[in-house]
Amino acid sequence: MYVQSLGFAATVFSALSLVDGQRLDKPPLTNDLEYLRPGLLDNLPSVNQNHDKWGDGWIAQDCKNMAEEQGLNAADVETWNVKYDDVNPHYPSPHHLYGQRFLTNKSQCGDAWVVCHHKDAQSSLDDLIAVFGRLPVHTRQFVRHVIALPDDGAWAYNSGGNIAMFADVIHDNPAVFLHEAGHSLDLLNAYLPDQALSSSQNWIDNYNQDSNVPDNYAQSNQVENVAQNTVVDTFNLVVDGGFASVQPNYQAIFHQFATVDTKQREAGDLLVPGGSCTSRLTNSAPVEIGGGAKSRVKARMLKEKPDVSLSANVARIEPKDFHTGEMCAETFGKKMKKRGEKPNVELSSDVNVIPPKDFKVGGYPGRKRS
Repeated sequence: MYVQSLGFAATVFSALSLVDGQRLDKPPLTNDLEYLRPGLLDNLPSVNQNHDKWGDGWIAQDCKNMAEEQGLNAADVETWNVKYDDVNPHYPSPHHLYGQRFLTNKSQCGDAWVVCHHKDAQSSLDDLIAVFGRLPVHTRQFVRHVIALPDDGAWAYNSGGNIAMFADVIHDNPAVFLHEAGHSLDLLNAYLPDQALSSSQNWIDNYNQDSNVPDNYAQSNQVENVAQNTVVDTFNLVVDGGFASVQPNYQAIFHQFATVDTKQREAGDLLVPGGSCTSRLTNSAPVEIGGGAKSRVKARMLKEKPDVSLSANVARIEPKDFHTGEMCAETFGKKMKKRGEKPNVELSSDVNVIPPKDFKVGGYPGRKRS
């Protein structure tokens, strides 16, 4: 989660039932990672794109869920197909990789990402699309949908590969998206094929060799620590001189971000700009927005259901159920509706139960509500 008064150190506070959320005891190297923002912005290339709006009445199921989870009306959310060409005339260019130089490859990914935007969101649709497009395509492919929603504070979370951005958290800051996408790379097993990197013995062994963690927020737990080291390693890869050019004490966290780097390289240069789409999370299904009599009337005039299928040559990433926003809501007082126990809807024992029957009646014709 991102809270403006705390800076980037508070970006996306995560609590996952599948990961131990114990706070880490190593001191932070710095208060936050705000000092990495300029280098990331200058060296993660902007990407040409085109986008087209879905027909009225349709929304991606996951976007609908995320809006309604915040008590917002899904009818106020527009859904867009965004195609990035991942070709930039100013790229490829030389960059730092452990003292060597590399050139990126151009890529072309034909399948669109489904992007959702609430009409009252403080972040514009253009900013949402542009900053998301700066993510290396091999990172971006582990994100299903992104959505911008309104709120009185800037924060974000990742739910099963969907990234929700609140208020003006984007603010031309690719570090926020990198952190959130870092959760996908970790928890969707991009770094390791059989488990999350953050819960692996390999990660713990390398963490134990360092004296610090990157910043205050990385102290939250190992899930957040991996996500912050994903930001650090991306900076190290794309900025001339690497992380050492801005942090003389880089060795204090070297084993952590070097482990992220090793795993991202073994998985196909996940954090390196360029390349081509090799796999994608399948899109959530298009669903009717619904919500009242007027919407039901509009449903009769719905345009053709959007096609969200992926190309046959793109491998499907296995989805996983996680939600990094729940501790955030509890800790910072956000209005996310927490998942409680299943409601009890049983009737009293002294009430006779009427057997249900299956029938349907039409609405009363020719009348308007006053």
